[in-house]
Amino acid sequence: MRRLLFIFALLYLAAPAQAAAPQRLLVEATEFRFTLSRTNVKPGAAIVQLAIRGEDPHDLKLRQIGKVRAQIASVPETLPGGVAEWRGKLSKGRWELYCSIEGHKRAGMRAVLNVR
Repeated sequence: MRRLLFIFALLYLAAPAQAAAPQRLLVEATEFRFTLSRTNVKPGAAIVQLAIRGEDPHDLKLRQIGKVRAQIASVPETLPGGVAEWRGKLSKGRWELYCSIEGHKRAGMRAVLNVR
């Protein structure tokens, strides 16, 4: 019995640690606004999905606020009824989410995501 417990203990300790699941964020787009499934996520791996619930196509850009040379993550232009996603890493800070199609951001298609 001790031998069996010893073998199970060795197998348990030798098993690789599982990585934390990525944070998920759903961004629903209508004319002309975004609705976020949450406004706060933890830093690290993330999946951001864009679901078009309106009648016009939209895209989604993510830019970290306050960074001089901030990289911009993108979800491509998506047609009505469609869903597209971006997978990557989000670092701590505030992120601006916006639609880059001409006039959409100015019309209200923007939101802020807090990564903390």
